[in-house]
Amino acid sequence: MCRPNYYWDITKCEAAKNTKQMKFLRYLFLLLLTTPLVAQNTVGLLSYQPAKTYDGYNLLYPHNQPNVYLLDNCGEVVHVWEDDTDFRPGNTAYLLEDGRLVKTKRPAAVAGNPIWAGGGGAIVEIRSWDNDLLWSFERNDEFERLHHDIAITPEETILMIVWENKTREEAIQAGRDSMLLPDNELWPDYILEVDPETDEIVWELRMRFGGVLSEWRIRTLLSCAGMEHRFFTWLM
Repeated sequence: MCRPNYYWDITKCEAAKNTKQMKFLRYLFLLLLTTPLVAQNTVGLLSYQPAKTYDGYNLLYPHNQPNVYLLDNCGEVVHVWEDDTDFRPGNTAYLLEDGRLVKTKRPAAVAGNPIWAGGGGAIVEIRSWDNDLLWSFERNDEFERLHHDIAITPEETILMIVWENKTREEAIQAGRDSMLLPDNELWPDYILEVDPETDEIVWELRMRFGGVLSEWRIRTLLSCAGMEHRFFTWLM
């Protein structure tokens, strides 16, 4: 702190204050100039290393919005499949070689849903490149709800994971320990295989609490379909 004793000290002290103020203002000015530049680097393409990048495109289905985006490796939007704002991802989308999109979605409003948890879905759709609806399948009521992922087989049938709501009585009868039912219900998984061409369910895999289907058996069935690595975690 400046403590002048004479007039010339006061003048010197004031000059020092002015110098500090000017330095501060210059620093603030530079900070304001650089801040927008830094902020711009948090959106869009941040880095691109061609030698370490696969050729092709990137399919994005961000949460808390309804649209699916196709981006090139430069971060440019190549195509968009738009949807109604009343829907949200449910939670995956896949692009087929012929340009059709297979996507999952759910209603944005979930309050009061009898079956709801993170990852909950509801609807599976097939859409054309031009976003025309070609096929739709829904499982979302008080008994069942689609969730998380789907898988498209080489035959273009679709495997879907489903929560199945079992009452306390049903769960105990099937072999569940009564001490492991804090909510007096249980949502075991099962897998549906649906054929969009015929709109038929062509295969089901249901879990059994008593060990009728062993871990080895489940892995074998899913491995034959090429889906073990993606579905086994949810089932067990």
